[in-house]
Amino acid sequence: MRQSCEASQPIGARVRRLAAAVAAMTLVFASCAASAADTAQDFYRGRLLRIIVGFPPGGGFDLYARTVAEFLPRHMPGEPRVIVENMPGASTARAASFVYNVAPQDGTVMGIFHQGLLANQVLDVQAGDFDVTKFNWIGRMGTQLNVGLVWHTTGVNTIDDAKKKEVIFGATSPSATSSMVPRALNQMVGTKFKIVTGYQGSVDMYLAMERGETHGMATGVWFDLTRERADWVKDNKVSVLFQISTTRTADLPDVPALSQLAGSAEDNKILGLLASTEDMGRAFAAGPKVPADRVAFLRAGFAKMMMDPDFLRESAKRNFEIAFMSGEELQDLAVSIGRFSPELAAKAKKVLMP
Repeated sequence: MRQSCEASQPIGARVRRLAAAVAAMTLVFASCAASAADTAQDFYRGRLLRIIVGFPPGGGFDLYARTVAEFLPRHMPGEPRVIVENMPGASTARAASFVYNVAPQDGTVMGIFHQGLLANQVLDVQAGDFDVTKFNWIGRMGTQLNVGLVWHTTGVNTIDDAKKKEVIFGATSPSATSSMVPRALNQMVGTKFKIVTGYQGSVDMYLAMERGETHGMATGVWFDLTRERADWVKDNKVSVLFQISTTRTADLPDVPALSQLAGSAEDNKILGLLASTEDMGRAFAAGPKVPADRVAFLRAGFAKMMMDPDFLRESAKRNFEIAFMSGEELQDLAVSIGRFSPELAAKAKKVLMP
């Protein structure tokens, strides 16, 4: 049988040719990468990068954004100046709509919004013209893990106990997460939570639980508990029944995540919708039409900032709960949570809304 010209050549010659081709390709890729970096540096040098905050000045989201404004320029090509602009309104939908529809789509504007916008979109209660899944998500700085708590005197230690005995939970309003979570668990898991609304926030709900007005709450902030009420955890003054997350955190490996509690995949997806609000956390996004290379530069700069020892030290001083998630992971999370069929979204709305 006749061999081809290539097959008849010595193996060493073929290896040398392949190595030369690979080397040539490497030089091309390196040249392209260097060119892209130069382009980014030229674009961002002397530029002003704005962070639009959907909350008034002085709150947690605002402080997170101002810390990013301080440290991000050190890790961006061209070291642009970064400023914060507050744009409160419509539960941060005003700011989200601005970044999505009005702001320049060139990589000079980012936003930080309420983490519940994704759930609001699925439930069709969004107060703005935008699609949360189509933002270019840049990175998550931290979360605020909420957990379901009961006081030690109740005799309730697990979610199964709450199926056998009535548990009074304090909550803020009927449409708040503090009400939606126990309402959903009653319908999908068979718990016996009784919801009492009218409390102003976590501090009021903690006091009510401690005084015996209520048995517990659905939205205890785990980070605050381990810092400001560490004795509650250390001395077993509270039992944690569930964590509002799609996966179990390393701090609570034996406590079920919200999306693991129902008996069917469909119901768990609805519970996962609630849990997604915590997983999205304090996340930053750029507009949907920002070019891919600029999105990549913003994501890379954000990721480098999150590993900066000076940034981490300053975050610790400010009592930030740091839990980095890359822009790519955030994008996947938003898209996966947003994949609700109209039928499932209608069921979720019926279960979750008052």
